[in-house]
Amino acid sequence: MSNETADLIVAPGTVHAMAGDAAPVAVLAVRDGMIAASAGPDDRGDLLAAWRGPGTVVIDDPELVVLPAFVDTHNHLMLAAQNILGVPVSQAADIPGIVRLIRERAARTPAGEWIRTGADWHELGLAERRLPTAAELDQATTDHPVLLQRGGHNGVLNSPGLRLAGIGRDTPDLEGGFIDRDAAGDPRGWVQDAALELAQRAVPPLPEEALIDGLAQASASYAAHGLGTVRDAAVTPAQWHAYVRAQAGGQLSVRCHAMMLTTPAAIAAAGSVDAYLDSLEQQGISPGAGEGLLRVWGLKFVLDGGVEAAAMTRPYADRPGYLGELMWDRDALAGALAACARRGWPVGTHAMGDHAVGTLLAAIADARALAGDVAAGMFVVEHGGLIGGHIARAAGLGVHVTVQQALLDGLAPAFLAAWGAERTAALFPWRGLVDAGAWISAGTDHPIGPLSPLRAVGGMTTRATPAGVLGQEHAIGREEALRLYTVAGAQFLGGAAAGTLVPGAPADLVAYRADPFTCPDEELPHLSPAMTVIGGRMAYQGT
Repeated sequence: MSNETADLIVAPGTVHAMAGDAAPVAVLAVRDGMIAASAGPDDRGDLLAAWRGPGTVVIDDPELVVLPAFVDTHNHLMLAAQNILGVPVSQAADIPGIVRLIRERAARTPAGEWIRTGADWHELGLAERRLPTAAELDQATTDHPVLLQRGGHNGVLNSPGLRLAGIGRDTPDLEGGFIDRDAAGDPRGWVQDAALELAQRAVPPLPEEALIDGLAQASASYAAHGLGTVRDAAVTPAQWHAYVRAQAGGQLSVRCHAMMLTTPAAIAAAGSVDAYLDSLEQQGISPGAGEGLLRVWGLKFVLDGGVEAAAMTRPYADRPGYLGELMWDRDALAGALAACARRGWPVGTHAMGDHAVGTLLAAIADARALAGDVAAGMFVVEHGGLIGGHIARAAGLGVHVTVQQALLDGLAPAFLAAWGAERTAALFPWRGLVDAGAWISAGTDHPIGPLSPLRAVGGMTTRATPAGVLGQEHAIGREEALRLYTVAGAQFLGGAAAGTLVPGAPADLVAYRADPFTCPDEELPHLSPAMTVIGGRMAYQGT
């Protein structure tokens, strides 16, 4: 019998411990944030007697089904936090609605201050099915610069915003970026990728206190969706320091592994990759830094664009002759990856189009030759959208690939318009990746894709999207999908015990009142957690 008592005992009707051939589990005892003990049905009473104390919280509910909390290995929690603070343009049904919402924010914002919007919307959801122009945003305000951001790759500036960003008729087109212009060559407001990066340099960072409040709200929402861990794929040094304060103040509800967003321009400004890494490390930012629920994972590179600018081997369906954009050439990328590996900095690189995926895998092979012995997980393919023709190479290289079915769910109409039906259906080929033994995990890219893990699992298993079933041959089984969303992601980020509910593992679990492993397909996306426990603490409790 234990001499210690548990902080929490969970005795549900079903426990999916996700521990392979381990014996069935009926009850879990939690102490100091870890699974301290478990027992099967026959020993349930003994565990309760041994571990229950006067301060133990006991959840004894035979209707609950418990499994490890979900792990989203490519997410944007910081962007979700900023969306909470920005103008909520996702509420708008048309461009006049966007203008009205921005005008309302301008009325209570001092003249000259930047107005930023949330990024969680898409123009295909508007009546006009297009982005607004600078002239239309000027109808909201010309007393404030405005950045209307859409996702992580696109934005629209009003006229004062264009001026402050230094984007005008004489601004050259940027490598790896796009500035929309009228027939006279004047910018019309829309900027993409490297041009968006240029615009964002003119926008002052949000106040740290506001970011912390946004993180508190956003991470609480994540816990309410059953998430236990996210890997935030675009964090700046200033945002990292806000994360540190949020963690210290107990305002994070989920674990976060931060990736420091790193562009060729940032490296060029520092003078070299080593100088850039020196600057991060001088700020206390290095792989593994952090405490509690927060850690630095490594760096984030971006090789190509998203729906509108992913690098392809064949032209876009809606832009004849256009093949997308590459932000790095192969040699420069390989050199940067090798330099990071020599310093022990892992790098995840965004690659969506088939040309980008092929270029990235070639650069990874080159980087390994340059750097010598490279630890597993040092180089990661983020998204790997059209990886279908490169699966064998990815598996052979042993690189990790983070895959996000939620992007197809959230952006199917946009993909179909830009890429055509064949390439859209080929996105995220789960079946081929699993069968090839590729090292993969699951995520959402939220707020670009829907946040719900179970909605994503439903898409992984049925390939259902708002535009219909796309690529049914790429579907995988329910258990396979749930393992990729729990065990696979946790082990990629946190070691062999993570992502399971066995003694010695972190006490990260989620409970439902129906079984996500067996409920009907049509019910799965609509299940809501009854509770989420992170590190032994109740992060969310439903009604």
